[in-house]
Amino acid sequence: MATVLREVPLQNGLTVRFLDHTRHYFGDFHLVRLEIACDIRLDAAHFDNAAAFEEARRLLGDHVSYRRFVEQMGVPTSSTDDVKQQLMAHFMSHSLRYVSSHAFPARFVHSELERARGKRLKAPVFLVSGHD
Repeated sequence: MATVLREVPLQNGLTVRFLDHTRHYFGDFHLVRLEIACDIRLDAAHFDNAAAFEEARRLLGDHVSYRRFVEQMGVPTSSTDDVKQQLMAHFMSHSLRYVSSHAFPARFVHSELERARGKRLKAPVFLVSGHD
């Protein structure tokens, strides 16, 4: 079970969570692994019309989840907390501006919608031929 290390509320209404998935793997060494996550509710305002919004809800549900993992291997026990702080700080300084933009929720929802449409189109087709 992951532990929430930090929650960061953003100006665009989202909240980014840092979850700790760190695990021991050998001797005094750990894999420091953090999940960076936020849930984005589908909003009719993200779509041109009601039909597009309903299609998105049918394919995606009521929300989509932004999830990224960052990790560092071979971390001694005494350094795990420092490495977690460094990984969070790196995301905050390099990626948070993108996630916190007002355009991000709609952009991400549309990206996930395109991915879902692609998966639907790539579903296997089975042809059964009749035997006479």
